Amino acid sequence: MITIIPLIVIITSMGTILIIASRHLAKAAALDVSKIPEERDAVLKSAILENRLLRKVDQLFKFLSAIVSPGHKVAQSLFVKGLGSIRKLERTYRFQGGLPDSSKKAQTKVRDLIAEAQELSATGKLTQAESKYLSAIKVDPESTDAYQGLGDTYIAMGELGQALETFEYYTRQWPQEARGFASLATTLEVQGKLPEAKDHLLHALSINNEVVEYHINLADVYLRLNDPEKALSSLQKAQGLEPNNPKLLDQLFTVSVLLENKSLSEEVLDKIKKTNPDHGRIAEFEKKVKKLK
Repeated sequence: MITIIPLIVIITSMGTILIIASRHLAKAAALDVSKIPEERDAVLKSAILENRLLRKVDQLFKFLSAIVSPGHKVAQSLFVKGLGSIRKLERTYRFQGGLPDSSKKAQTKVRDLIAEAQELSATGKLTQAESKYLSAIKVDPESTDAYQGLGDTYIAMGELGQALETFEYYTRQWPQEARGFASLATTLEVQGKLPEAKDHLLHALSINNEVVEYHINLADVYLRLNDPEKALSSLQKAQGLEPNNPKLLDQLFTVSVLLENKSLSEEVLDKIKKTNPDHGRIAEFEKKVKKLK
């Protein structure tokens, strides 16, 4: 009897979710979103919210499975199949996005929600930060800051699929925003998709080539692609923008040593000594320069 109760709970929970999702199935299936730009955008936007729900369903499944005795393998198998059905239904169902509220009160609320999300994220409370960003998006679906923060939060959570989806939506909606493409590139780089990351960083720089971080990130990607010459070119462009950037100088020194360019290594090391005399690796850098011919 004790083992039957958890089983009933599982079946009931699964049935409830299926019923809720299926209510929207017919309406969604009848809509050809590919022909309506507004609906297509809503589909992309809603996927971000959908996957969050599915993660919660996964957590429910793990919890309920833990309390069912090992002898109920058949029941567990049925629940796994049911979860697959839920996923299909949720991918079909799409939330209808409302119009942005441009009122002063609404915009103040969005700014407050984003500020709260940033504070939560800074203290490691990522799930709460995610909720705040989603709340901001509900108030103003056109808030690029909310999408940016949401995508960054997903990266911090290790939810790379969610981050990718968020930034892909961001770049489609606001193709004039360089930071969306740069963030998309960061997500792809973490996933090891280096050629795609390179292309998106180049696109970001084609929109705005005065952001040092984009040049530095591109240099990182070139190094991982075993192309130090192009990495050096990117770093030199960044140096033209911020000659004394500590991170930039360190990376520039590393690449100059990798290319066995002694004169450049000496030049960069002198720059490091002048701008940051307390640098903890100066002695190490000097040894590396001496080894170069």
